Amino acid sequence: MLGINPSAFRFWRKLPSRSPNGDRWETDLSGGRLVAPAIIPRSLCRFEYFERPAQLGRQEFEAACLLRAEHKPPFVDAGSIVIGDRDGVGIWWWDAGAWANMTEAPQNRASRYLPESLCANLPDGWHHISLDTGYEARLVRRQMVVASVWRRTAFIKAEWQDIVALAEPGGDAGIPLPPAARIERSHLTPQLRGGRELRHPMAAAEKLLLVGLLLASILGGWWQGEAATLAENATRNQAEAVRLERFTASYELFARIRSDLQELDAAQRALGRTSTATDLATILAQVASAGLSLSSMQLDREQLRISVQTQGDVERLRAVATQIEALPGFVHVAAQDGESAGEMILSAKVEP
Repeated sequence: MLGINPSAFRFWRKLPSRSPNGDRWETDLSGGRLVAPAIIPRSLCRFEYFERPAQLGRQEFEAACLLRAEHKPPFVDAGSIVIGDRDGVGIWWWDAGAWANMTEAPQNRASRYLPESLCANLPDGWHHISLDTGYEARLVRRQMVVASVWRRTAFIKAEWQDIVALAEPGGDAGIPLPPAARIERSHLTPQLRGGRELRHPMAAAEKLLLVGLLLASILGGWWQGEAATLAENATRNQAEAVRLERFTASYELFARIRSDLQELDAAQRALGRTSTATDLATILAQVASAGLSLSSMQLDREQLRISVQTQGDVERLRAVATQIEALPGFVHVAAQDGESAGEMILSAKVEP
């Protein structure tokens, strides 16, 4: 029971058709021409995947994921597509403003958009892929992408093992790092592979109500006052359905926040409750004294992760790393490139 949410998806004035090579494209009725979906570079995309909990119904789960895609985008001007199957849902966002600047043309509202990672037909398993804009670690299950991590340079063995362990807890973390396989953009097919695109769900009762309103308008058009009352009731019912869906999304957000608090509590127990706040304050002071700009800081029971803007000044970053490693409870401080220009990430293991 899937419908369309006008605030999250555009109405496309098209009919399904096929290109000369058999790919399923769209027909733009206003121009009478085939319009292939635009392929968004992976560097402009962000990805999240959620497995469906056994105790949560499929409709409720998909509704919560659609609300997250609509209301929690990582970009100010974001496009999105939600792909799901019986086991889980993947949410793809892209920076629509950056894409418009790259193409140097206004966005065509009659066009569809697909992230680059969805346009290659790959077998199930892990893949190390070389793209025009960088490198991607991609996990395919049931012909659907269930994990995707992008960076500018090729992955090293330690990073690969961390990505595999994070994406598949309890799985085979010893999967070797394969050589980067090159995929040319000219070989990509603008066609959705595994899973199906999800749209905003509409309850069967709402559909029946809308059909009833249409029949009442045709058969009893003179009864305009009653028809107006029924239309107002339909609007109130739809507003109540939206409120219930937002409540479902709020519960999912509450569960994630509770999980984050549990992780932080475990990290505090590992480091000692009396020293955690002091150590974090010390690290913040060290970053500030080095003249670096702190972007984010994350701490759990296993790892401390700090993202800073270095603007190419590696010596200051090295000094901060040395000071962190001197603190009790932190070992094996390592640095790596961040996702944006001038960004570096310091990570340190938390020692029990």
